[in-house]
Amino acid sequence: MNVQVCAHAAGALRKGDGLRWAAVLRTTFLAVSLALLLSACGGSQLAGAKGVKNGPAPQISLRDQDGRLVDLAQQRGRVIVLTFLYTQCKDICPLMASSLNAVLANLKEPERQRVRVIAVSVDPRGDTFASVRRYAKEKNLLPQFRYLVGSKQDLAPVWSAYGILVDPVNLESIDHTGRIIVIDRKGELRAGFPPTVPAATVLGDVKKLL
Repeated sequence: MNVQVCAHAAGALRKGDGLRWAAVLRTTFLAVSLALLLSACGGSQLAGAKGVKNGPAPQISLRDQDGRLVDLAQQRGRVIVLTFLYTQCKDICPLMASSLNAVLANLKEPERQRVRVIAVSVDPRGDTFASVRRYAKEKNLLPQFRYLVGSKQDLAPVWSAYGILVDPVNLESIDHTGRIIVIDRKGELRAGFPPTVPAATVLGDVKKLL
């Protein structure tokens, strides 16, 4: 009689444990699912996603400060941070150059090799190979920072394709649209920022796209 009672009690206990474990597993599954959902909805969202219309990045094929041809189509597999500068600029251009150089500097070496900062000149007259090489040296720009130059005929289609307005005020000053654009490894436009964006914000989006 006592054996039967104990056996019945043990069976009830095992049944109760099973129900509790099932509840624990259901709770854990729901918690993990919620975490994954939140990550998918917000964690991978780019800070600059609303600053650009998604789509293929317009082609660029220009020479850099060292005379090397930089063809955007050949940069697949790298994250590109694109901007527009001129060497004689005294206000926003130095800030953008310094900020984007800081983005490169704050990447680990293997990551940096998969990123390029490309600056396209808005001053075909003043931005010569010699002047942009000097600018790169003065600003301590890293090797992954490529400054592209050319004639107005070469540069104007690029300005137009990226919505950059260029208005020479005089021989020393040029009004132009200040913009930073991030292109992913597949050549797609993914993020856009105003020129005053903190380097850390751009860096965060670049890392998400690596």
